[in-house]
Amino acid sequence: MRDVQGKRLFTIIALLCTFHLHAQEITVKGGFVEDSLLIGQDVNYWMSASYPPELEMVFPDSLYMFTPFEFSNKTYYPTQIVDGLAFDSTVYTIQSFEIDRVQYLKLTAVILNGSDSTVIETPLDSIFLTELAPVVTDSTKLKTNLDYQAVDRQFNYPLMYYILGGLILLIIILLLIFGKRILKWIKLRRLRMQYEQFSEVYNEYIKKLKVDPKPELAEKALVFWKNYQQRLDKVPFSVMTTKEILNQDFAGELKEPLKSIDSVVYGKRVQKNIYQDFQQIEDFTQDRYTKKIAEIKDGK
Repeated sequence: MRDVQGKRLFTIIALLCTFHLHAQEITVKGGFVEDSLLIGQDVNYWMSASYPPELEMVFPDSLYMFTPFEFSNKTYYPTQIVDGLAFDSTVYTIQSFEIDRVQYLKLTAVILNGSDSTVIETPLDSIFLTELAPVVTDSTKLKTNLDYQAVDRQFNYPLMYYILGGLILLIIILLLIFGKRILKWIKLRRLRMQYEQFSEVYNEYIKKLKVDPKPELAEKALVFWKNYQQRLDKVPFSVMTTKEILNQDFAGELKEPLKSIDSVVYGKRVQKNIYQDFQQIEDFTQDRYTKKIAEIKDGK
C-alpha cells in the first residue's frame, strides 16, 4: 500500500516539475510599434512568443475584440525553432476612433492543453493621441500685425449664419427622428458582416473534416468557433471547458456534439462523422445569431 502511494506522489511531483519548467520557458510579449496615433490612422501592434515546440499556442485573429481599437489587418510570420524553442510573431494593423489622450491595449495568447486552455497576456502598453489643433488658453500670446492687407468684397456673414443654423437644426431634427434607426442599422450591418465571415471559414473546416477527420483539424475548428461565439454572446468561450459551456442556460443543446468533439480532440480518436457534430454547432450558432438580430430590431 505504501509503495502505491509513493508511486502516486512521485508521479504528481514529476508532473508539477514539468509544468514549472514549461512555464519558465514560455514568454509572451507585445507592444505598439509607433509612439503616437491620429484618429482613424493605421498603427501597428507587435506580438511575439517563445515556448516549447510540443505545445500549441494560438494568437488572436480578426474576430478578437481589440477594444478600444478596430482590427484592420495582420501580418503573420511562420514559426521558427531556435535552440529548442518555438518562436511565433505577428504584427496587427489597427485603428482607433476614440478621443482619449492615452489609449491602452494588451492581447492574449492561448495555449491548448488537453481539456483546459491557458491564457497568457502581453504587458499593458499605451499610445498617445496626437491633437491636430492645439488648445488656446487665456495666456496664449497673439502676434500683432498692423500692415495693410487687401481683402475681397464684403461677405454676407448673416446669410451664412442663417444657412449654417438651418443646416444644424435640420441635422438635429433628422437625428431625433432617425437616430435610433441609424444606430440600429449600423449594429445590424456589423453583426451580419461578422457572421458571414465566420460562416465562410467555418464551413471550409466542415468540408475538410468530411474528407479528412483529423483530430488536429477538429481542434482548430473548435477554437475558431469558440472565438466567434465569445464575440457574439459576450461570454468567454475561448477559455471555458465543455462543462463550463454547458452550464450556460442557452447552451444545453451543445451537450452531445461537444462531448463527441472532445473525444476526438483530446482522445486523439478519428471519427468519420465528426463533421456532423460541427454542423450541429453551426446550427446552434446560427440560431444565436438570429436571436441577436431580433433583439436589436426590437430595441433590446
